[in-house]
This record gives sequence, structure tokens and C-alpha cells, in this order.
Amino acid sequence: MKFLARLLAVPGLASLALASPVQANTLLLSGTIFKNTGGTTFDTWNLNLQVSGSFTVDVGAYEASQNNIATAGYATADINGDGELTWLDPDTYFYKNDGHLDAVDALVRCDDVANNCALYQNGLTAATSPVVVTTHLQSEAPTDGSIHFRRDPWYDVNALAGNYSLLIADYRLDPAEAAAGINPSDSFSPPTNYVNPILDHADYQIKLSSDTLNFSISGNTITVSQVPLPGAFWLFASAIAGLLATGRRKFAHT
Repeated sequence: MKFLARLLAVPGLASLALASPVQANTLLLSGTIFKNTGGTTFDTWNLNLQVSGSFTVDVGAYEASQNNIATAGYATADINGDGELTWLDPDTYFYKNDGHLDAVDALVRCDDVANNCALYQNGLTAATSPVVVTTHLQSEAPTDGSIHFRRDPWYDVNALAGNYSLLIADYRLDPAEAAAGINPSDSFSPPTNYVNPILDHADYQIKLSSDTLNFSISGNTITVSQVPLPGAFWLFASAIAGLLATGRRKFAHT
């Protein structure tokens, strides 16, 4: 410890040792769910986790603060700035990604904040699932771009390295429906008494963020990797290694 203290006293080394790590990456996803004759569509984002780690999922989709325009406090928010209001009641799932969206691959579901979250699938629990979800408290959540305190999921994920899929749909998509490729007989639900709502589609945004992981995207595949150590760390490590080698040589000649 005394030797390390002397090393840190060398000009420049202390500042290198205390250099802050590279900041976490944040990735914003956006998409649209459509209404058709069979029901509503859903989107699938593939996640390639190269390392185990934790990240936060913030969903912004229901562009109002509550479900009834007549109740005091009603407000709207154009989440993606496209000049329209849409009403997706988002339902999210994590699946194992083995190339097929089978019901047996469903891991965990998170719908409303602190309501239907987390609901583990296929007999899994928080102790056995490779993806563990912890919801934030039920409260107004402007961090995810939404003003609805319940309908937009907002949760932390702790996942083992592996390949997964993140599904987003309108409430409610069960694993059998996901495997069939459609959310049957589903319609979007605007606030009660809202005049002339948009009902043929609904927009959403998902923000992924982490203190320890980087995100990169190609098409609908997101690669999640470790945040690299800053260059200052490697410079500091190299200096330490050199000084240690010098110390050993001096000791050998005493």
C-alpha cells in the first residue's frame, strides 16, 4: 500500500488513476404499431448481449397523462414530435432469441409500472430467469418521455450474456399470439371522450441506458457490449507496470 501511495504521488499518475470512466451509452428506439383487419401488429428488437450486465428500459407511448379527458389534470404530450397524438398502451416481453418466436421462449413480461411487472413466463422466477426485471415506482415518469404514470413501462433489467428479443405491442399480447405473429382483435384505446382519435396506428419510443454497457444498432439488432476502459486507465496501468518492474530490478541489486 505504501508503494502504491508513492506511485500515486508521481506527478500525473494520481490524476490518471482517478480519471472518470467512459460514460454509459444511451440508445433511443422508435417505431409504429399498426391496426389491420386481424388486430394490431407488434415490433421485435433483437438484443445480442455480449456480456452480462444491467440496463434500464424506458418506454414512452401513451401520449396523455390519464385515460379520461374530463378528469382534472388531463394533459397530452407529443412524444416523438410528429404533430399527432396516438394511444399505445405498451406491453413488453423479453424472449430467448433462437431464431423462432416460440411461446416456450418467453421469459418475462412488463406492462404497467408497478402493476403487471414483472410477470415471469413458462414457470420461471426472478431466481431462475436469465433476464430479471425490476420495475420503478408507480409515479409520473418524465424521464422516458411520457406523462402517463402507469401505462408506460419503466424498469431495470439484469441479464446474463446471450441472445434475446424485446417485444413491444399494444395491451395485451400473450406468447401464443406473438408466435402467431398478430395481436388478434386488438384496438388502440384513446382517453374517454377524446374527439376524432387516431386509431389506425400508434407510435412509441424506447430508451435503453446503462452505467456499464454500450449499445450499437444495425437494423433491428442491438449489440450490447462492455463500456471500454478509458485510455487514461491503460496509460496508468502501463506506468504502474513499468515502475513495478523498476522496483523489482532495484530490489534484486540490493
